[in-house]
Amino acid sequence: MSLEEDFRKLFGKRRPGYERTPNRPRLLGSAGMTKIPYGGDKPKDNVCLDTYALLHFNDKGQPSISSARAIEGLFEVETGRQVRVFLDPSAVICEDSDVKRFSDYIWYKLQLKNNHEAVLMGTGLPGDLNFDPVVWWVVLDVLDIRHTSGDVMQINPKRIGVDTLKDVVYKILKTKPLNAKAFFTTIPIKEDLLTADRDEYKKAVKQIFDFVCTYVNESSKYNRYTWLALYAAYQQTNSLVVEDRNFTKLKNLVYAAEKYAGKQIPKDGEMVYTWKTPTKPFIYASVENWSLEAKKAYWGLPADNFKLYESRWKFADDLVCGASLIKDYALQNAGVAADEELDTGNVANMKYGDHFIHSFDYEETGAKQYFNQDVTFYYRNKYDEDGNERGEDKNIPFVTLSDKGVTRLWSVDIFPDSAIIDLRFDPKTSTFIPSHPLSTDLIPDELNGLSGLSLKDENENLYSIALTDGGFLLHSAAAGRTWKIEHGDYGLPDKK
Repeated sequence: MSLEEDFRKLFGKRRPGYERTPNRPRLLGSAGMTKIPYGGDKPKDNVCLDTYALLHFNDKGQPSISSARAIEGLFEVETGRQVRVFLDPSAVICEDSDVKRFSDYIWYKLQLKNNHEAVLMGTGLPGDLNFDPVVWWVVLDVLDIRHTSGDVMQINPKRIGVDTLKDVVYKILKTKPLNAKAFFTTIPIKEDLLTADRDEYKKAVKQIFDFVCTYVNESSKYNRYTWLALYAAYQQTNSLVVEDRNFTKLKNLVYAAEKYAGKQIPKDGEMVYTWKTPTKPFIYASVENWSLEAKKAYWGLPADNFKLYESRWKFADDLVCGASLIKDYALQNAGVAADEELDTGNVANMKYGDHFIHSFDYEETGAKQYFNQDVTFYYRNKYDEDGNERGEDKNIPFVTLSDKGVTRLWSVDIFPDSAIIDLRFDPKTSTFIPSHPLSTDLIPDELNGLSGLSLKDENENLYSIALTDGGFLLHSAAAGRTWKIEHGDYGLPDKK
C-alpha cells in the first residue's frame, strides 16, 4: 500500500494537494458536466468520488468520514438489496476507482411464464439406458439429486448442453400464459449461508417456495406425489425384450400393464415380454405415486411438513444452496466469466432459462405412456410343448399404451443478480431514484418512489434517512446518533 493510500485511510477527508496539470488525471463527471478534477472530498464543486470519499459505518454504527455525499455498504431493509445512497445528486464515482459495482451476495429475479401440457419426446441423455437400472427423472431439477451425485454438488448434468428442453425433451401440447408478476428474493445469499445462518437460509428457501406455490398448486393440477422412473431408452432400436426374472422392477411393469388392460397374462412356464414402439428410438418409463426421502434429495434443508421429495421445494433449495454454481452457469449463458464483463448488450442472456417445474398425471388404472408414441406390450412362452425355444413370431399382443399421459410444466426464468443498486436523491421529486448498472428490469418495484430509506448493515445495525427542511436526517441506531445533513454541504454535524 502506498503512503498516499495510508493517509487516505487514516485521515479520510484529508488528501494530498493538487498535482500540477497535465499530470493530474481529469475525468468526466455526471451527465452534462465538464471534465473535473479527481477527488470526491476535495472542493465541494468536485463530484468525482473514489472509495475513500464514500461514507461507511463500522461495527458500532459510527461513520468513517465526516461527509455523507454518498453512503456505501448498506442494505435496503424491505428488498434486502445492497445499495449505494447518493445524497448529493451530482456526485459520481471516478471511472478509474476501485469502487465495486457488484456485491458479494446474490439475489434472484424469478419470472414464472407459462403453464404447459406436454408429452415427452426424448430423455436428454446422449446414449442408451439398459433395463436394469432405474434412473429417476431429474432433468427438471436445477441441481443434481444428492444421493446420485456422490456428494458433489453440480448443475444437473442432463441439463448442461441442452439449449432448450422444448422440442428436445418435450412436445408441448397446450400452453397457458401465467401473467405472473416477477418475484425478487430479499435475502442476501452467499455460498456458505446454510452454515453461517441456518434460519436465514430456511427463510430464503421458503420465500421462493411460497412464491412458486401461488401459481403451481393442486388447483392448477400440480401433483407432488408423482415421479417418473425411466426404465429403458435405446436410440437405434424400437423394442425392449426381457425374459421373466424374479426382480421387482419387471414385476411392477407387468402388473401395471395388466392393471391398465383389466386382465391378466396367462402364465405357463418361463415367459418373454416385449415392449415395442412403431419407430425408433424406444423410450419407456412409468409414473409411480411415491417418491424419494427428502434427506436423499436436497442439498440444504427439507421443509418441515414435506418428508418426501417435493419438486417445488427442491427448486427453491437448489437456488439457495447452489447459488454460486447457478450464477456461474448463467454468466456462461451470457458468454462472460465474471459480473464485471456484463453490459447492457449481454445481460438479458445472464439467466438460467427454460427451466421447468413439473408434475405428471397419475391414475390408479395402471400404466400410461408419457412419450410421443404408442407402446405395444407382447408376451410369449419361452419354450413350446416340445421344449424348443420360440421366436418373436410367437409374440401375443396384450395391450397398447397410447401417449395419454400428460406432463404438466411450469416454465420459469432464473436471473441471479449481484449488482449494487444506486439510490440517488432527486430534488425535483424529493425521492430516491434507483439505478441498476445493467438493466432497469432487475430493479425491485419496492425501490421506486422512496422518499425515505430504512437501511441496515451486515451486522444488522439499523439506519434511516428521512427528509427534513433543507436536507436529511441520518440516524444510526447502534451509535445512538442522528446527523442533520444540509443540501450542498453534506457534512455530518450531530442534530441539536
